Amino acid sequence: MRTKVLVASVILALLLVSCGEPASTPTEVVSEPTATKQPEPPAATAEPTAEYTANFESAPCPMRLPLGQVEGNTVECGYLVVPEDRTDPNGDSIRIAVAIFHPPGGATRPDPIIYLAGGPGISGLEFLFLSFDTVFAPVLVAGRDLIVLDQRGIGFSQPALDCPQVSDLGLDLLDMEIDGTQVTDDEANELFLEALEACEADLSAVADLSAYNTVANAADINDLRLALGYDQVNLWGTSYGTRLALGVMRDYPEGLRSVVLDAVYPPDVDLYMDVPDNLLRAYDALFEGCAADDACSAAFPDLEKVFFDTVDQLNETPATFQVTNPLTKETYDVLMNGGDLIAILFSYLYQSEVIPSLPEIIYDAAQGSFDLIALVQGSLLVQRDAMSLGMELSVQCNEERAFGSLEEYEAHLPDYPRLAGFLEYALIGKPGYYACAGWDSGQAGPSENQAVVSDVPTLLMAGEFDPITPPAWAFRAAETLENGMVFEYPGVGHGASIVEGCPHDMLLAFLDDPSTAPDDACIAGMDMAWVVPSDETIPIEFEPFTNEAMGISGLVPVGWTEASPGFYTRGSSGLDVATLIEQAAPGTASALLAGLAGQLGLEELPTSVGEREANGLTWRLYALEVQTVSVDIALAESDGLVLLVLLQSASDERDALLEAVYLPAVDALVPLE
Repeated sequence: MRTKVLVASVILALLLVSCGEPASTPTEVVSEPTATKQPEPPAATAEPTAEYTANFESAPCPMRLPLGQVEGNTVECGYLVVPEDRTDPNGDSIRIAVAIFHPPGGATRPDPIIYLAGGPGISGLEFLFLSFDTVFAPVLVAGRDLIVLDQRGIGFSQPALDCPQVSDLGLDLLDMEIDGTQVTDDEANELFLEALEACEADLSAVADLSAYNTVANAADINDLRLALGYDQVNLWGTSYGTRLALGVMRDYPEGLRSVVLDAVYPPDVDLYMDVPDNLLRAYDALFEGCAADDACSAAFPDLEKVFFDTVDQLNETPATFQVTNPLTKETYDVLMNGGDLIAILFSYLYQSEVIPSLPEIIYDAAQGSFDLIALVQGSLLVQRDAMSLGMELSVQCNEERAFGSLEEYEAHLPDYPRLAGFLEYALIGKPGYYACAGWDSGQAGPSENQAVVSDVPTLLMAGEFDPITPPAWAFRAAETLENGMVFEYPGVGHGASIVEGCPHDMLLAFLDDPSTAPDDACIAGMDMAWVVPSDETIPIEFEPFTNEAMGISGLVPVGWTEASPGFYTRGSSGLDVATLIEQAAPGTASALLAGLAGQLGLEELPTSVGEREANGLTWRLYALEVQTVSVDIALAESDGLVLLVLLQSASDERDALLEAVYLPAVDALVPLE
């Protein structure tokens, strides 16, 4: 039996493409590119190399496979083996983890799609199983192989430039206490920089940190193409993956059929100097978008004032709440001040599914309610396991901060007093310059500060609310891309190509025919549907279902989506946790209950709150609170089959959904005769 419980899978899927840097404040900050430098067409900068041959070695898949994928049939895995330093082919080798997914019936097109994840430092493979069906499987329909990899220094690749001491410290500092003693922001920042220094020393003992950058990454991509025997490939990059794709376009254009750049991060911008302007631009889009909508403005008036008043209030009196990692089930106390709230809104503007709920989240915080924040922050904790911070710093210290200075940045800060707490303590801000001063990453050549010139057909995609790679960057990059075509998507955050509907359809159309701009008529229909409170009760209707494989039949609410067999989601917003599970499998109710308790992270089995008789079945009922939501469970046995009905709901609507959805589902679920 396959069950899911409060994973906020949409949010986890978006983490795979978001670029991130952890904050030294209690809240993790997701971050990326920003700014402006004058472009000059650079010469190719392919790594100087001595004679060597890149090899691809088949190996078992290191990651959890997506549902329905069969190793050796629909997916094959292995490692690309290349020199760490291509000027010394007899030196150390590194192993880059690769997964090759085949379309049903095998590839019918000779040019695969290579997906390049963001960060730099985000694993493309770690949580692929969460997003494969909605994000990646559709591109297989066209008959091309899909290649997903962990770039050098990341995830399952060897070595991986992880900083566990920094991640552990970040968790310890969620409540701003160390060994029971409260610490200040300045003290936390000092501890954070000390942990980074220790990480640099550990990683320098096993890797040459100056060999982990975009030039080396681009050479890896070309080596992968050659080792697998492809004449040309299609690149699909998101966030930092666009910077990497641009590097391949510059250095190895002969191997490219087409390129998709989503959330564009060109080399001729200044990521760190432009963070304040890019963030405030996205804030303005949010505040103005709500104000221009009658329902949103009526429900959440003066949103900008309410937000910054709440920031000031939290700086005076920080809030406390708990968050739970939905995969490990570990729970943490959190202390949140105003700077943390700025960081939280920054990270939420990445998530297209969360943006419609941001006005509600802001108003809830103003009124001292943090349930929605706790829900999303718990899911974002998972990102720590997918991020190789040492790789992020090796890249950015080599080729981004190297073209700026702490003095310039500090002179810039007084212009943004409302963001002071955030910019002072987040790694995307001032601490990043201190971190790079002690990071032995080397210095990039001038090409990493210049625009890329190319005639490869290129689709550039931008989200209206993207707080880190603004639409202006996509248009800027396109100025030197002869066959570039740019599209901006309303209501979208960081990463348009993964948004179902219009953006994803345009991605597929472009990959099918890169010589022609995809039809963009659908963009006009992408209206923002803000989440606003309503007193109107929408009656729930049911429709029958039959699941032959599980041997059951019953009723499900009309309009709820079957995300996987027997797993139905209401999906009224990106933060809607309402979920109904109706499943069955051979076994006993006690064994299934024990399994559910483990998945829910319970230390002991729940106690029954009663029984219910229906259709000759005796259902034992359980009710509990897990990760800020209500979970109601009903179990019954019939001739060796255990039947399950599980309702997950927000606490404030639990009673209504219990009567309207859960109990009718229990009364209707029966084994097939």
